[in-house]
Amino acid sequence: GELTMSESMEALMIALYMDQVPDAWAKKAWPSMLPLSGWIKNFSDRLFQIEEWLLNPEEIPKVTWISGLVNPTSFLTAICQVTAQKNQWELDRLVTFTRVTKFMSPDEVDAKPRDGAYITGLKLEGASWEDGSLQKSKPKEMYCEMPIIHVKAVTKEKANVGGMYGCPVYMTGARGKDYYWTAQLKTASPPARWTLAGVALLGET
Repeated sequence: GELTMSESMEALMIALYMDQVPDAWAKKAWPSMLPLSGWIKNFSDRLFQIEEWLLNPEEIPKVTWISGLVNPTSFLTAICQVTAQKNQWELDRLVTFTRVTKFMSPDEVDAKPRDGAYITGLKLEGASWEDGSLQKSKPKEMYCEMPIIHVKAVTKEKANVGGMYGCPVYMTGARGKDYYWTAQLKTASPPARWTLAGVALLGET
């Protein structure tokens, strides 16, 4: 017999043929600009991280792939909440503060930090990272893979230090509404230089 194809079925068929994420899937998923093949691999990696975490849900992973979290803002908020409870501090006095480590791979990390968390999965756009600080982009290099970053909660007074660029972090290269956080990156140049250059950290490129 004949099979009547609805508009939604036809849209799904076209998306699969064109290697695009179907709209019906994208509406219930995280922000992404990946083609369908890359999106499925990304989904599988996200699921693996969650399954690993479920083995010991009371402990955060040694290194967290922050780009693989659907709501990374909640993870960052939790870092502040844990610190506030541990030190009996008021939550609204705390902000997240970042320090870029020398570790390039989670395999190089022996243990999780005493405070906060190690995160990975971010790329720098508009600049490069060398010798522990921001540098101008290298020729023909669009993105710079960032080392593992240590995120911890500090009081607002301690976070107000010089020689730092408040780098916006976005889920995807689309930027805009995909913003979720501001990281602190060391710089020998005035921070305005990187602001004008549109330097940002991206979770997906």
